[in-house]
Amino acid sequence: MVSRTLNYSLLAVIFGVSTSVAQNTDTAALHQELERSRQLVLSFETPTNHLDSRLAEPLLQLADSHMRLGEYSEAHAALDRGMQVVRINEGLYTRSQIPFVRKKIENFALSRNWDSARSQLDHLLWLHRTKSRDLDRQLVEDFQELSALHLRGVAEDHYDYQSFHLRRSASASWLALTVGESLWGRTDPRLAPVIYDLVNQYHLHAAAVERGGRVAYELRQIAPGSDWVRERVDAVRLYYLTGNRLLNQLREIYRSAEPPDQEALAMAELYLADWQVLFSRNNDALDSYQLAYQGLQEAGVDSALMDAYFSKPTLLPMAEFHPRLDQALRARSEESRRPMQIASLSADALYFNEWSSAFPYVRQPKDFNRRQPTDSTFALFSFNIAGVTEISSWMNGRSEKEVASIQEATIVQPQSVSEDEQEQLLRRLDYLRFRPSLEAGGIPRESNATLMYQIAAD
Repeated sequence: MVSRTLNYSLLAVIFGVSTSVAQNTDTAALHQELERSRQLVLSFETPTNHLDSRLAEPLLQLADSHMRLGEYSEAHAALDRGMQVVRINEGLYTRSQIPFVRKKIENFALSRNWDSARSQLDHLLWLHRTKSRDLDRQLVEDFQELSALHLRGVAEDHYDYQSFHLRRSASASWLALTVGESLWGRTDPRLAPVIYDLVNQYHLHAAAVERGGRVAYELRQIAPGSDWVRERVDAVRLYYLTGNRLLNQLREIYRSAEPPDQEALAMAELYLADWQVLFSRNNDALDSYQLAYQGLQEAGVDSALMDAYFSKPTLLPMAEFHPRLDQALRARSEESRRPMQIASLSADALYFNEWSSAFPYVRQPKDFNRRQPTDSTFALFSFNIAGVTEISSWMNGRSEKEVASIQEATIVQPQSVSEDEQEQLLRRLDYLRFRPSLEAGGIPRESNATLMYQIAAD
């Protein structure tokens, strides 16, 4: 039975007050930083030379200072001047201007001028593809950064361009992977973060298609603008298979090492199990969890560390791939430490940061260094996460297994709200997926959970 009581305004007040107290101090510091940036620019200027090559970096710093204060026109002027300095001293199209183009995109995004931001994104892609003379690690990172900028557009640009940004983000990540494979080969560990970034992007695609609407339709098109559209189930299956193939490449990286990296190989198996849970491939997930657990034991991972990590459920998907269990444990702890401390909740509580009201029900895939809005709403839930449950399928009359389903959900903190608001809050839990707590042998078990859910501001 679902209990329907609610008090999320308390948490909103806690966060809002702490944010507002810091803002006055922050503003004074930002003005001091701006003045230092101005003085640095002036120190390189002379009456006869306003285009000294040494001005480029200070102008980039000056633009950043203006942006932090919301002075976007002034930031744009500083960036234009900086690009002029670079072009006159180094040539029309050089790698040195890339930081200025990226900063322009960020500045346009902050000022909500996404028409100009998209134009600069196209220019940046053109620079990378046609003006990069060498295949090197920097080019891999350039394409990854371009992918992240498009992901920001998914949440902040007009709704009509969501599918455009999702496709472009994935394309940039594929380019990063292609360059990386050309440089290092298909089984180099340096490819791991690039591969897993693509995996998470296909989760976003699948989430959009499952939710339906215009974006889902456009993603199901064989090509943008095409009249040929995949069925929803076929599109989701394609995303699952693509992610599955990428995760198998991740496993192969550690299997082909000399000697094979047993712990990293087991961790890759664990992430494959998580992927199978996300797409309700429950039988496969049960097998993969057991293989991962057994692999970690055979790799000699400390049993106390395994108990600490697997005793608690985990929100899926994980933001990053960690080839070591101790790294994964630290990352999970750090993810929720600050919000839990502010709200005086147990360190065992889970924290879910909804990405955007324009793309709800999934976590922010990248750290975009955006300030948390003071009007963010926080709901606090309590529920059980089942290990494995048997469900009956009315279509074929057979029983099927479900991994880590939510049961007995309760909205904590009593305060009266309308029935509609209660239903809307509880419905958000339907979109969440968890890795269950695992017992010895990698067997899922039931656990209790408290979840702080940050609802994205409009």
